[in-house]
Amino acid sequence: MSVDVKQKNSKLETRNSKLIKLLFFLVLVFPSILSSQDKMSVLWVDPLLNIRDIHTRGSISNMITKAQRAGFEAIALGMKALTGEVIYKSNEAPQLLEWRGYQVPNNFDAAKEFIEEARRRDMQIYAVFPLFSEGHMTERKGLIYDKRPEWQSQVYVVEDEEPVIIPISDWAYGTAGFGNPFSAGYTGYLVRIVREFLREYSVDGIIFDKVRFYGLETDFSEDAKRQFETFIGQSINWWPNNIYELQYVNDNWEKVPGEYYYAWLEFRASTMRKFVNRMIEEVRKVDQSIPIGVMVGGWFPAYYEYGLNWASEETRLDYEWATDDYPSTGIAELFDYMVVGNFFPRVTMKEAEDIGAEWWMSVEGSIINATEVVNRVCPLYGSLLVEQFANNEEGFTQAMRTILEQTTGLHINDASGLEKHKLWDAVTNVLVGSSETSTSTTTRRRRRAEPENPVN
Repeated sequence: MSVDVKQKNSKLETRNSKLIKLLFFLVLVFPSILSSQDKMSVLWVDPLLNIRDIHTRGSISNMITKAQRAGFEAIALGMKALTGEVIYKSNEAPQLLEWRGYQVPNNFDAAKEFIEEARRRDMQIYAVFPLFSEGHMTERKGLIYDKRPEWQSQVYVVEDEEPVIIPISDWAYGTAGFGNPFSAGYTGYLVRIVREFLREYSVDGIIFDKVRFYGLETDFSEDAKRQFETFIGQSINWWPNNIYELQYVNDNWEKVPGEYYYAWLEFRASTMRKFVNRMIEEVRKVDQSIPIGVMVGGWFPAYYEYGLNWASEETRLDYEWATDDYPSTGIAELFDYMVVGNFFPRVTMKEAEDIGAEWWMSVEGSIINATEVVNRVCPLYGSLLVEQFANNEEGFTQAMRTILEQTTGLHINDASGLEKHKLWDAVTNVLVGSSETSTSTTTRRRRRAEPENPVN
């Protein structure tokens, strides 16, 4: 998180504690949130982290067996990897054939095999598409590195002590290399690969992930500049300094907001909402009944940096960065359900406060914050990142119970972490040993005996 973000949100640290307790109380007293009925437990399977376990029939069978015994009712399978490659045969997207020395067996369609095995076991399968990720920057592999470098995001960063705008693959900070949401050719491509998948494969739901910008650094392409000038109705003379300027202050590079900074934040969120709306419309043309979900990060007070407003459009946003029209960019009403990444190693708000963190930087606090901003316009699921509880089984158990008590259901990210850190038993104890886990009517639909004819 940038320095200026911390400064702008520092006032949250002193938010009235009575208000926080009141919100927590409201969450607890609503039967729709607390009821043990209609809870859904979903295991996420990332295609890169689990590549060896999703590319043979035997390993797929073993994974589904483990998931069912642990109490999971559905698997959210990554159909598209962070590299931009897909795990099935596609005429639009490149197929994932190799990862860190592992060669995918010839002609193996992981999506097809996984779906067929799940059907035999009466297990639900959700297709996960991390939409805007098109490259793995550590391995320098993916769409933006070979086939479509022109589609990558342009980042405004400091290189060699100089502010510059460069391709994200040249910056290579972090893991996922993002595509440019302002490129019409690229966004059209994303629509095509999702439509193609849904025409060929029958799944129980679809979840869009990475529906955002990489961060505040992106995107500063010429496409972005032209579209922003249309948005504000005038030309920009000092690009990108009219948005914000990178200045060296007190031995640190800081982002200093310019004349159009807040309009820029609204513009990015508006762009993402328009894309989301378009994608949902295109999905509905193929399958009118499929539940559509979205995965978002649970740090909403700082999420404006990522250009996605996942709140309800009716939610009043009392933040310095939110313009009067910013709430209209909210996407919660567009989706059938939302999965919030409560990706914090601290479970309770008190744990966060004890180390000087803000109250929402905890599993409990991020759930309360999400419930408030989504305003119950769509069902809310909580999600945990297993790696954050690698040596803390007790905390992991407490976090799972907290999510099941306060949201519609639990998503665990990821299967590889449960295996690596030997946490399968912890999940089983929660989902099987002490819950009345049943299938959610929100995300479940009747299975199709055979694929339906697509609606064009």
